[in-house]
Amino acid sequence: MAGYFKLVDAHDGGFRVKLTAPDGTLVGVSTFYASKEEAVAGIELIREIAGTGPVVDHSRDDPGPVEILSGLQALAGQEHAFGRDA
Repeated sequence: MAGYFKLVDAHDGGFRVKLTAPDGTLVGVSTFYASKEEAVAGIELIREIAGTGPVVDHSRDDPGPVEILSGLQALAGQEHAFGRDA
């Protein structure tokens, strides 16, 4: 089973979206949405960004390239770092 988006009531009257891993682990929580329609539009935007957006590292760690492992690359034992094999 793939991860999923869970549309939930927000404590302040609107809605939030929770991104959940296949094992049920909470991966992320969205901003507040006033309506379900806005929340669904937010899910569509998250899907688009997740599929095409680059990783931008703003951490305090070493400013070198961030290593990215896709699920298939991790299973195959291959690493990939921004367009070049690591």
